[in-house]
Amino acid sequence: MKVKLFMSMKPIWMLFLLSACLAPAITFADNPGVPNEEAIGTGEREECKVCGMYIDQYRRSSGELVHKDGTKEHTCGVACLLRILDDEGMDAFSSIWVHDWKTGKQLDAREATYSLGSRVIPDMIPNFIAFETEQAAEAFKAEKGGEVVTFNQAMQLITPRGQTVPFRLQTAVTTGKGSFGMGMGFSYLRRDRVLLGSDGQDPGDFIRGRPQQPRAPRNAVSFGQSIFVNYGISDRLAVLVNQPYFERQTSQFTRNLATGAITTTGADAAGLGDLDLRFRYNLWRSTIQDKWVTLIATTTLPTGKFNKVAIDSPALQTGTGAPSFGGGLLFSYSWRDLWIHTSTTYTARLENRDRYKFGNEAAAGLAFHYTPNYNHMFGVELDVAHVEKNENLGAKVGNSGGVRANVNFVADWRFMNALGGNFTLRAAVGMSMYEDLNRQTIGQRDQVQLGGGYFANLALNYATRFPFIEE
Repeated sequence: MKVKLFMSMKPIWMLFLLSACLAPAITFADNPGVPNEEAIGTGEREECKVCGMYIDQYRRSSGELVHKDGTKEHTCGVACLLRILDDEGMDAFSSIWVHDWKTGKQLDAREATYSLGSRVIPDMIPNFIAFETEQAAEAFKAEKGGEVVTFNQAMQLITPRGQTVPFRLQTAVTTGKGSFGMGMGFSYLRRDRVLLGSDGQDPGDFIRGRPQQPRAPRNAVSFGQSIFVNYGISDRLAVLVNQPYFERQTSQFTRNLATGAITTTGADAAGLGDLDLRFRYNLWRSTIQDKWVTLIATTTLPTGKFNKVAIDSPALQTGTGAPSFGGGLLFSYSWRDLWIHTSTTYTARLENRDRYKFGNEAAAGLAFHYTPNYNHMFGVELDVAHVEKNENLGAKVGNSGGVRANVNFVADWRFMNALGGNFTLRAAVGMSMYEDLNRQTIGQRDQVQLGGGYFANLALNYATRFPFIEE
């Protein structure tokens, strides 16, 4: 099974690896250079310790930290420099340097004045920009917005990460024009309890306790892989594209009504899932960029297959056979090393050409993420979804739809800087806390759904930002 799945996904693996190698070579425009090349390092191309981005692409905003033994390291900008100071402490360094945004002059970071929250995002968020004088920072504020802060104030405002990314909902944070990420995801889902409304029951007990029941679901398993790409079209607009592939198995108990014997049968299906396309537009963010309110618009394109032969087995379908359209509101908030994300969304699904329609869905989510430093995140996520009944030839399918509320424990590890960006390994495992699923009774036969079980996810993600000239 696993070998078969890996081989079937070989083209997607090759596409992911090829794209990861080519992505750093795509450069739209280099930021204006600082005259002092020594200030950003020479020789082998240097990467920012925090985010992995190439220093030579961010000369105008770059920072320098000099250790007490005389060794130097550089950052793409002020935000990453502040994160290192917050993590390692001021006493670890003999000097700290930044560059004046207008002149490129090297400045003592503790003596510089900073813009925060302007319309210019030169490197990372929060978008701290250094100036030699308070007057220069105030002039920049008058032109580009934001606030003026001192070094000490900047140290109080910096967070270990500019954002975190939930698994089962979206972040409201948009990281700026040219931000780019791609990755490969793996998922596993198992459902193995018969749900009678909100009452879970062992499938074997369910069929044995109903002598006239001809069949009953035993379990459903789904293996998934996906390749995803996200990109910052502007400082407020971002797009995510996700193409999944599924391999699904179901098994059921079948009773011979003449003899009463119960046997186990199974079926499986594999193929591409529906292409998921999501746009996020940031409506509002606070000046210090600790609060974000963002609209999300979603659609799916029917790249997956809907198999009419298995029309009574939605768990075997790899696609819906028709587009869907949705939208919602996202909110994200950070306080020091804690991120909170919330979302409310609604998805409408269309009827496919076989006149089958999957139920519309209303969902909400809440995530708490703890970031002890810029390399690690641990968290818990909660989500609930109400799904309407499916429709077949215009008639409601009685044993479909309902309510599921899930808890998901998550973590990620930024384990390597390379190729002008960083690689992160993300993992999650979760289960349903509450389920109330629809059922229907026809004579002495109960038509039910599977619930219970658990789900798990693993993702490898690469992130960088293509530099743009900022005026």
